[in-house]
Parts: sequence; C-alpha cells; structure tokens
Amino acid sequence: MSEPSAQDLIDLKKTYENQDDWLQKAVAGDDMVVAGRFNDRLVCAFVLRHAADHWKLEKLQVREITRRRGVARQTLNSALKTLGFNRPIHADLSEHPELTDLFTELGFAATNETTYQWQP
Repeated sequence: MSEPSAQDLIDLKKTYENQDDWLQKAVAGDDMVVAGRFNDRLVCAFVLRHAADHWKLEKLQVREITRRRGVARQTLNSALKTLGFNRPIHADLSEHPELTDLFTELGFAATNETTYQWQP
C-alpha cells in the first residue's frame, strides 16, 4: 500500500486496534505496508522494514473479527508469490511463538530459536 485511501486507514486502525501511530511513517518511508482485503475491507496487514540486505517482517495483525480463518496465511502467501521479492525476509517470532508453524509452512526456515528467514 503506497497510498491508502481514507477507508483503508479506518480499516487499518481497526485491525491494529488503534495502535497505528507508526503507520503514516511506514507508508511515507522505505518500508512496505502489505495488506489483505476481504469484501473490499482490509482485514490483515504487516510491515516489511527495509534493511541493508533483507526485509524485516513486523506488525503482522489480523482484524479480530476475522481471526482463526487463515487470513494471515493467505495474505502472507499471496505477498510472497506476487510481490517479486529479491531479498530475504526475516521474521522475529520471539513474542509470538504460536506463529512458528505458519511461517514454517510458508517456507521460512529457522535461523535461530526465534528468527525465521524466507529466501526468494
């Protein structure tokens, strides 16, 4: 998302449960905000922060009303297939170890106990 609409911003605010003060900076900078849409509403999003030789995946969040339905899996899988990444993506799952199975299923490999990496 390079230019979120007014409705997109409302949806992201709901998705991130009003913890979205970082969003404008992410959209305006070198970071990439990736979102998943269902029925014309954003229901999932994450940020890819630009690092020297990789992307750092952060802030993966699914809107509460649509959780436990595979939305994060679909959004991540679609992004990995369609966005043409040419650098690895790192994800620190230390605060969310329940996501290790999801990231492993999507082709991320553990680089240590809490960090997973996807290679293009």
